[in-house]
Amino acid sequence: MIRRTVAKDLPKKTTRTQRRPTTRKQKRPSPRDTELRRLQAAVAMRERELAILADITRRLHGQEEVQVILDQTLDGLVDGLGLDTAWILLEDPKDGGLRLAAHRGVSPAYLDTVARNGLDRCLCPEVFSSGHRAMARNTTDCPRMPTIGAGLEQPVAHACVPLAFNGKSHGVLNVAAPPGQVFADEQLRFLDTVGRQVCLAVEGARHLKAQRRRDQEARALAALNKGIGESLEPEAVLEAVGRTALEVLRVDRIHILLGSDARRLTVAHLAGLPHPELSKGQTLDLTALGGSLHRRALEEQRWFVVEDEARDDRVNKDLARRWAGTSGVILPLVARGVSLGLLVITSAAPKAWREDQVELAEALASQASVALENARLYDKARRAYRELNEAQARIIHNEKMAVVGTFASGLAHEVRNPLNSIALQLSILERRVAPLPSGVAGEIRELVGVIRQEVRRLDNLVGDFLQFSRSNRIQYRPASLDALLDEVMRLLRPEARAAGVALRRQRFGAPVPDLRVDPEKIKQVAINLVQNAIEALHEGGEVAVESGLVDGQALMRIRDDGPGLPEGLDVFQLFVTTKAEGTGLGLSIAQQIVLEHGGEIAADSEPGQGTTITVGLPVERPETSAAGEEP
Repeated sequence: MIRRTVAKDLPKKTTRTQRRPTTRKQKRPSPRDTELRRLQAAVAMRERELAILADITRRLHGQEEVQVILDQTLDGLVDGLGLDTAWILLEDPKDGGLRLAAHRGVSPAYLDTVARNGLDRCLCPEVFSSGHRAMARNTTDCPRMPTIGAGLEQPVAHACVPLAFNGKSHGVLNVAAPPGQVFADEQLRFLDTVGRQVCLAVEGARHLKAQRRRDQEARALAALNKGIGESLEPEAVLEAVGRTALEVLRVDRIHILLGSDARRLTVAHLAGLPHPELSKGQTLDLTALGGSLHRRALEEQRWFVVEDEARDDRVNKDLARRWAGTSGVILPLVARGVSLGLLVITSAAPKAWREDQVELAEALASQASVALENARLYDKARRAYRELNEAQARIIHNEKMAVVGTFASGLAHEVRNPLNSIALQLSILERRVAPLPSGVAGEIRELVGVIRQEVRRLDNLVGDFLQFSRSNRIQYRPASLDALLDEVMRLLRPEARAAGVALRRQRFGAPVPDLRVDPEKIKQVAINLVQNAIEALHEGGEVAVESGLVDGQALMRIRDDGPGLPEGLDVFQLFVTTKAEGTGLGLSIAQQIVLEHGGEIAADSEPGQGTTITVGLPVERPETSAAGEEP
């Protein structure tokens, strides 16, 4: 076979020219390729930005706290862009300026400077106030660089992004660029989108929080209205107000002071943490304590807010320290133009009181004032109704007693004449039987003695009737209740000793001033009560005679440790007695005398536990006096 030689099988012929190295020209990319690569980079950037936005959205989902929203936004932003430093400034609602709200990668020196001096020598306030057409921009001339970024040795550019919502600036988002670079327009637009997302999230959280707070306040106020509406008792009203204030205002202590005189206010209610000095029922003199704001609130009928007592010259620093009230709101309780007291709300730490919190506190004070006034009017009407009933009962009782007294007086005169005659005849009979034999004479004398004893008993009963008929003849003059009781003790001590009973004199409360009373009538009441107590102790025991001033009323108490009174027995009714030979008139006479003095008498007893009779007398003599009163 003949092999055909082809050209490719032949060795190539080399020449000098072919052995020289050749240089090929680089082919320039076509405009199409350039545009393609630009579009690919833009798409990659958009995808990256979308991924960052998705991450930030995921981080912010369900967040309700503004601080958490700001922190999560900065975390997602610096992590997604691969940057180091970012910080957010928000508007301070107190003064409208800017404050550092969140930061990442910021140097400690800058943080310390801002804490001490604020945002002095900074361009952010200008961006915030003007909004710079609500667009982000590169800032290359910040006077605070490079001190803002941690570890920076030379200034870097940073983007200032106005945080604007509904045409109003709320703050500034700052993001530091890598050294030597600035943000491109597309990046600034992306940061502007992030800023709007932050605004939406913050506003949503604020609205949600405000709505929940309003819902909570509405529920608390509804509960307060229900609690107030269900009771007209002042104590229930004060408790409902204190509980609601603690719940919705999140404070440490509530105290409510009642009264219109700053020198004499009563601590009516305490709620929250235990108060260092105050106790319920305590009387305060705000002038002596130096509570100038409290006194002004009461007298000027206006509220005062204290955010930090250390920085408020109006506050008594010593009183604030003793009462642990660093911040608080002092509100007057006013109804019908009259000051009823103060509602004082305090916290142990400084507190920036929001306007809505102060308005809520005002609403609580207003509701408390109306409820207290209603309770006061209701109590006044109830007291007037009770006094009317008591007056009516006294009138009926007096009329009944007048009829009984008239009848008793006539009956006594009619009965005493026969009794005197019987006593005279008994004396004659005793003389006539004297000559008779001793046996017969003794028997007759024994019968005469029985008759004479019954005559004396009838005479005593007649005497009680006469005394009862004259019980309303009161002769007023100044007298000492303590001295009257001391005299009764001296008179009845021998009788008590003979019965094996110990008499004990005691005093309680404040000293009793001299009273305008009928001394003989009051002494008669005391003797009757002490004798009843002695007679109730059949096997000996102890009787205490006590006196004192309590709540503006002079009290006299007679206590014994005897068997007590039968349950349900009204010992002040006519002819009701527990004694075998009693007439049932003694305590009725005592009650009549006490009522004529404008006082009251009551019995408290438990079977086997003894009996206490309490007599209350007014310190000032009643305006309407009984007949026979001396001028």
